Amino acid sequence: MIVEPEHLRSELERACVDAGLDPGAFAVWIVDAARPPAATPIAYLQPAGRVRGDTVLVFRAVGEERAAAFTAHRLAVWRELPGLPDAALGPMVRHELEHARRWERSGPAFYDADERLRAQFGAESYAALPTEREANAAAAAYARRALAAGSLEELRRHPELAEMLEAEQPPDVVATTLALLGEQVAVGPAAVTPNGLTIELVPPA
Repeated sequence: MIVEPEHLRSELERACVDAGLDPGAFAVWIVDAARPPAATPIAYLQPAGRVRGDTVLVFRAVGEERAAAFTAHRLAVWRELPGLPDAALGPMVRHELEHARRWERSGPAFYDADERLRAQFGAESYAALPTEREANAAAAAYARRALAAGSLEELRRHPELAEMLEAEQPPDVVATTLALLGEQVAVGPAAVTPNGLTIELVPPA
């Protein structure tokens, strides 16, 4: 798959309708490079998040300075995603939007707690995290609604996408996350002021 700005804009706007989010609250970067082996194809950075040395590679390729210029829900994706079918872009975007939706529903303190739990789990166990299961379930439901049967079957045959498409919504994401972490934090709605959707094609930083 080659991710073009207009295709990404279309998929993002459709997925935002499904998620109940305002596309004007997003800043998105397409990193003009091929996805490196084992790197995350697309990622979300919460409005208060910073690009650090341990941030996923695609956001390090965006660069700290570019990312810090926006107080928004932020997404980053590699322009070249070898082996991934074009039909995967919408569900992958919808997965990331569920993280933004969780931030808006539960607030920055919960999101920070979830990131601490991620650090404990390690990258190899991300799929078991309640918020990852939630995002996978949202992407799977969206794919079933948005894609034709042939495209859905193509995604199911792809080893990287099959697990996402089989996911089911976990019970009480917030309570389960905090119980696993052994912490209690303030949980409540949060909002981002929409400043208009920005999508930029950028060279790696």
